[in-house]
Amino acid sequence: MAEPADRPRASAFLIAAVVLPLLVVAVFLVASAVPRWTVAPPQYDLLLRADSSYSPARSQTFVNVVVRDGHVVADVQPLQPNTDPRQPALFLFDHRTLSVTAVRLELPSRLDDGEASRTIPIAQLAQRRVLDAASAPDGYAFDTRYQRGPGLVGDIFGMNRYGSRVAIAKGGRVVPMSIPEPDRYSIQPVGWLAAEGE
Repeated sequence: MAEPADRPRASAFLIAAVVLPLLVVAVFLVASAVPRWTVAPPQYDLLLRADSSYSPARSQTFVNVVVRDGHVVADVQPLQPNTDPRQPALFLFDHRTLSVTAVRLELPSRLDDGEASRTIPIAQLAQRRVLDAASAPDGYAFDTRYQRGPGLVGDIFGMNRYGSRVAIAKGGRVVPMSIPEPDRYSIQPVGWLAAEGE
């Protein structure tokens, strides 16, 4: 039987065992929330390129999306033998709504005989100037974050899986982006879109 003098010590240990983890969680939550309060939201749209699991059956072209002279264009070339014909997909991150929408691409499935290449402007973005710098003028940069889940329980029961999500980040503030399905992978930034009139 515990002595009366040991009871306050046991109570203090139990209190510490409960309070300390809660305190650590609270500090972590506050530390992760501070950048949202102190770092300004993004001020620039971002154009993204993603490969698609969909492969056009009759496509005879290879497409490379690039920024040239401040505008985004598609360089279309004849498909070489044993080359994957998958077409890229473009997505636009809107900094005002923090949403991602698909950019319509109207590209030929084949080139004329003897045509070595064709440069096609992206009509939906023809009036927007594109900056191909790694970071936006406001300091945000593209970021790929790898995540695991659902932790120890998932490890035990075989539910653990790896995934990735894309975001833009600045000074500890992370703005995640949700790319529309289906099955997009190898997501890369193409360029930041200058504000209207900039």
